[in-house]
Amino acid sequence: MTIQDIINWFANNPNLILGYFAVIIAISLLGLMFVNQRNFRSPVNYFYGVLVYAVTIPGLLALIIVLYSFFFLKTNLLHVNVLAYFVPIVSMFVTLFIINKTVPMSRIPGFEKLSGLFIIVAITFIITYILQRMFFGVFFVGRFQYLLLFFLALLLILRIAWKKIIK
Repeated sequence: MTIQDIINWFANNPNLILGYFAVIIAISLLGLMFVNQRNFRSPVNYFYGVLVYAVTIPGLLALIIVLYSFFFLKTNLLHVNVLAYFVPIVSMFVTLFIINKTVPMSRIPGFEKLSGLFIIVAITFIITYILQRMFFGVFFVGRFQYLLLFFLALLLILRIAWKKIIK
């Protein structure tokens, strides 16, 4: 099974994607009505942490796939499936906007680690793209596995370096 097979499976089952993200957005809208700064305590703040991770991880993966398809594969984004490529990204931004209107993101447990992950993934993607554009690796042409392996190794190196910088 390839990544394209997984994308095609999600494209063939649009009710799963729409239902998943509709439930997350509906829960965040309910939270907007009932949760405020005063009652944002122990069970509610961990629930918001789960909600943020539940929308951000698929959104980040979809964002990476869209950027990879556009920059590396030169795919015309007008010909890709909207549900599989763009719904997770849009719902991530909408949900994070709604949650941020409810409570500051700094009060949600684990959000600092998630924002750090965003930064590390963005830096790794930029470095990988620059190296690919410089024709540093001929191995990357047509082989997604090599590019993914290089991306993960670079991500691990940046994570170790980030921990040493912070200490």
